[in-house]
Amino acid sequence: MKSRLFTIALAMICLALLPGCEEFEDLMNETSNDPNSEIYEPRFIVGIFSIIDYPRASALEREIESGDGKKIWINTNQCFSSKHLRKARVVARPGDPDSCDLQFKFDRMGKVQWEMLSGQHRGEPVVLVVDGRYVAKFIPEPPDDDSKNMWITLRVGIDPYTAKGVAKFAEKNYYYYNPDAKHWWNF
Repeated sequence: MKSRLFTIALAMICLALLPGCEEFEDLMNETSNDPNSEIYEPRFIVGIFSIIDYPRASALEREIESGDGKKIWINTNQCFSSKHLRKARVVARPGDPDSCDLQFKFDRMGKVQWEMLSGQHRGEPVVLVVDGRYVAKFIPEPPDDDSKNMWITLRVGIDPYTAKGVAKFAEKNYYYYNPDAKHWWNF
């Protein structure tokens, strides 16, 4: 008699708990029935690549189309990426409202990468790629040594839409690529 009562009690508890399981599973899988909720996906992802003058078509080389319809080859090992880009801002070009420059603020590793990039490519152009598409060629400038809150200017002359997108999503992308418990709910 006791085992039968125990079985019935257990069955009733299971029936009471089952309707909430789907909602709990949705929460654990980060899905929601709310159409306004959004799981963050990085956008306007920045990559800076070195240009290959004499391609050998190896696995580390890729051909991309530049803005003028020509093709250029880049090394697929990034010299710099959004992972170390803390913030970005748009800088208007004087006398040219149709193009903008960018300013970047890096984390510690980003500063080291930028110093290496500007040293290795002194006087040589590199390619700025946003979301896998060619945006501009530019020559990286070395950072100022005494600046703690350093902003580096990229003289790229890109369209305002792309520049504003990079600036808008730089910080969110940084926290996406460098998760920290205090930023889990800031999106």
